[in-house]
Amino acid sequence: MSQGYAAREGHSRPETGPPGGLVSVLERWEASGGHWEVLVQREEWIEVALVSCDGEQMSRVSSPRTSVLRSYLDGRTVSTD
Repeated sequence: MSQGYAAREGHSRPETGPPGGLVSVLERWEASGGHWEVLVQREEWIEVALVSCDGEQMSRVSSPRTSVLRSYLDGRTVSTD
């Protein structure tokens, strides 16, 4: 997959997670004014929508559910919680 970790709609789950981990992706996205929303949670895997400040879904990212990611999410399913 040439897009690396970004999984567009209709694409299968990527083989590897994002560089720096999903937490760093979510932190950078929020710092730039965007929001995120958990779309799919499985015991070992999570898929998150990256949403622009005007509410448009720009991309999806997915990653293994690591202990660092679980701690960062702390039960949240959207960044606005």
